Amino acid sequence: MTFLGRRNTGVEWMTQQNKKLYAVMLQDGQSLVLAVEDMFTVQLRQRSRVLLNVRFQPLSSLNNLEMQPLYRVADVQREGALDPLLEEELLACVFTVYQYYTQGSIHAWRPGLK
Repeated sequence: MTFLGRRNTGVEWMTQQNKKLYAVMLQDGQSLVLAVEDMFTVQLRQRSRVLLNVRFQPLSSLNNLEMQPLYRVADVQREGALDPLLEEELLACVFTVYQYYTQGSIHAWRPGLK
């Protein structure tokens, strides 16, 4: 299956299976898995194929329990081309899950800036 050239590929719903694993259903019936792989990596997969691999970098000390952790996107790897609107929705899902998982916030990220 591919995302290219398909209509109605937006995210229909996302459900939590556990704190690190989520099911994502697209409007066209495709199902994806969103998983927190480790403390700084979130993957979006279709079966065993990784569609998005997002790596985060801490911008604040993770040892200070009095401060909410702050992260930035360090790297986004894509397999092939995703529909730009779908990719935006999928990245929003990744960011939402990561913020929930870490109880942190994500610094504004703009493509091309590091």
